[in-house]
Amino acid sequence: MKDMVQFGIRIRHLRQQNNFSLRELGERSGVSYSFINSIENNRFNPSRETVIALADALRSADKDDLLLLAGFAPTEEEALDGPFGLSGSEVDDPEVSLFFKDFKNAPKERRDEMLRFWNFIKEQQMTRKPDSQQ
Repeated sequence: MKDMVQFGIRIRHLRQQNNFSLRELGERSGVSYSFINSIENNRFNPSRETVIALADALRSADKDDLLLLAGFAPTEEEALDGPFGLSGSEVDDPEVSLFFKDFKNAPKERRDEMLRFWNFIKEQQMTRKPDSQQ
């Protein structure tokens, strides 16, 4: 789901977390600092290539999360490798392996939906307190 306001907020947060000025992030990413400022302030929507360049320049950024937030899905090649950096053959749990198999064979719209759901679960896990039950 495209959420450009949250995307701009996330880019600003990651930039500040890395202690980069707008100009420094611009130099590292190859994206003009004024365009990055416009993205952070929700004046312009970046292209897929711009999102990837920013993610590569920001050390703590998850490229797939940023792509999804900006309304882009991973490339076909990335999707077929598995949305989580693993292929189905590398997973010991049969149910998880089935998920990867289903993902690989699903139409693009279904893969996008599966990726959004997976990222929702990841986000919930990151905000969960260590002592709370799932």
